[in-house]
Amino acid sequence: MQQRSTTPRVDRGQLTVADLVSMPHLGLELVAGAAGLGRRVQWTHTSELEDPGPWLEGGELLIVNGFGIPEDGPGQTEYVRRLAQHRLAGIAVSVRAPDFTPEMLAVADELGFPVLKIPRQVPFIELSYLVANASERSARDRLARHLRIFETLRLRNTIDSDVPGIYRQLEQISGYRLALISPAGQALLDNWPWVPEIEWGDALHATDLRVLPGGYLVPLFVGDRATAYLVGIEHEEHYPEGLAALQHVSTLAALDAIEDQRRRETAHRAGGSALARALEAGASHADVERRLHDAGLVRDTPFRVVAFGRIPNPLPETRARDWLADRRIRHAILWQDQLIGVVQCTDDQLAELGAALNVSIGASPTSTAFSDIPRLLRQARWSQSLAVDSNRPEVVFTEMQLGLVRWLNPDSSTMERLAEDTLRPILEHDKSQGSELFHTLAVYFRQNGRMRATAGALFVHEHTLRYRLNRIEQLTGRDLKNMRESFELWLAVEAQALIVRDTDN
Repeated sequence: MQQRSTTPRVDRGQLTVADLVSMPHLGLELVAGAAGLGRRVQWTHTSELEDPGPWLEGGELLIVNGFGIPEDGPGQTEYVRRLAQHRLAGIAVSVRAPDFTPEMLAVADELGFPVLKIPRQVPFIELSYLVANASERSARDRLARHLRIFETLRLRNTIDSDVPGIYRQLEQISGYRLALISPAGQALLDNWPWVPEIEWGDALHATDLRVLPGGYLVPLFVGDRATAYLVGIEHEEHYPEGLAALQHVSTLAALDAIEDQRRRETAHRAGGSALARALEAGASHADVERRLHDAGLVRDTPFRVVAFGRIPNPLPETRARDWLADRRIRHAILWQDQLIGVVQCTDDQLAELGAALNVSIGASPTSTAFSDIPRLLRQARWSQSLAVDSNRPEVVFTEMQLGLVRWLNPDSSTMERLAEDTLRPILEHDKSQGSELFHTLAVYFRQNGRMRATAGALFVHEHTLRYRLNRIEQLTGRDLKNMRESFELWLAVEAQALIVRDTDN
């Protein structure tokens, strides 16, 4: 948790809660929260809502009759905590309000949140006029400071824009320490790396403004997506100028969020193009290595090829690459008939990616040779196919699947020849007749030979399925009810996804 300084900050001439309490003609009585007497009163607001905080900027003195104040201790305690969380100057309550409970007064003292009682003879309007008149000069000063924030937009758009210098200037003007972060809680800008040490909870999934301990979090949108967040934490040496000032700063910060998305899109195109080149038959290994290195992947560093299942949400490619980029994970993503990628990350990070996207992922063994990508893609797709029956997202690592790879990989040319000899009649029939016998056989094995489950997965009637299986038996000369012959077909189907073809290299 960030440590807060207790050093008083320089006042700009506004009234404080202590000033109001010291005025005899008002007769205000401080009943709790004496530690907050130095709070500036920027404005007054009247509301009987149970939670008026979302409609306030911070710095207001809330004046109420008390209709919205609960009568019980827990209710009053929560009421005061909400007001303090929104950083109001304090609350002034009519004598008509419910009696304050000891629990509520104790919390107000703990938070340093002033609670005042207004005498019956003092009208609310008199208190409001007093604050407004005292704040008139301050309001002009605040307007000038807000205009200075927009002046930085001109500086931001110059060729020699000094981004750190601009954000330091904005911190002085706004009174907030500023951070620009990704949805993963990482600094968005390399030259502005500060990130507050706070518990984010679900704040980094927010699409609306959030109140944080000591500050605010403002979502920054590119299109209809919150791609970054501006965080403002009250500065230790300057008075915060309120939420309006921070929202003005977010206008400038949004430009950096847009620029970050442009950089990501450029890197994404370069990575996708390099990965597509790596999968081309006869591609130069040196050219592939250069392209992938230029796209951000590190030479001689282990990587995996991954194949994604169907991502249930829109923009699957964008969501996958942004998740990786937010965490500074080096990758190349390509969308063809299936979302695939090359990633340099830990196995735990891969599992987190699958959970975040709610998708299963097939992961090849690791390699350091980019020329292995075509072979590794076959293995990743085979591994991903093993996860189709799972009810939850999972990462299926090729090397962990029952030792099958250890049996198939030692003599891949032999396995290729055996698989082709076994499956050739089926594959040639599919090619000439436009049938789906190979796919039917693969799904049949995946469903462990269960007819009804296989028919359901294929969206066909069981009679149609039975006809296809009979046709497979006729073409291959093998009986699916015979364990040895069925196993040979199963092994050929599994090997088809793993074998290395000469055309891949």
